[in-house]
Amino acid sequence: MSPAHNNVIRSCKFSPDMRLIASASDDRSVKLWDYTSRQMINQFVDHDKQVNSVKFHPDGTCVASGSSDTTMKIWDIRSNRLIQHYDAHSAEVNEIDFHPNGRYLLSSSNDSTIKIWDLRQGHILYTLYGHEGPSTSAAFSPCGDYFTTGGADSIVMVWKSNLEENDQEFIEEFGAKQGHNEQVGGVPSVN
Repeated sequence: MSPAHNNVIRSCKFSPDMRLIASASDDRSVKLWDYTSRQMINQFVDHDKQVNSVKFHPDGTCVASGSSDTTMKIWDIRSNRLIQHYDAHSAEVNEIDFHPNGRYLLSSSNDSTIKIWDLRQGHILYTLYGHEGPSTSAAFSPCGDYFTTGGADSIVMVWKSNLEENDQEFIEEFGAKQGHNEQVGGVPSVN
């Protein structure tokens, strides 16, 4: 069996219809795989450093990536074209996640910030500060009303999104007194 990438694979995600798999790697590429045939069907090599996170748009037509080069990119997988590029953070982008409605993208970074991007307008909507040190993970809840973040400070935070009102509110902090002993890695979505 030959390797899927030439270096460490940082992220793998299924498409919403489970027909495709996207993988992201330290080799600076995002690859698309056909789940049935197990064949690579496309490759995007537009990042300057390792790709830390990859995620399919909820409608399955696009794939987004976040990289150590501080950028996020979104490709249309039907036309195989880069359709959006964001100079996202001042340090590496650790994780990204689409809001279930597909209109927003969440990002976490080593610059200690969490950002929400308005994809229709093509600009940042909010920059949030909550973690002391790198924000290592971020995920929207399945309904999109909340999102979670985790950080090198060993704390998991839950935020209320209020995206319909364009208003962010920090609602609860877990582990402030009894946090993790090490940095928090991937935090799955919560119901």
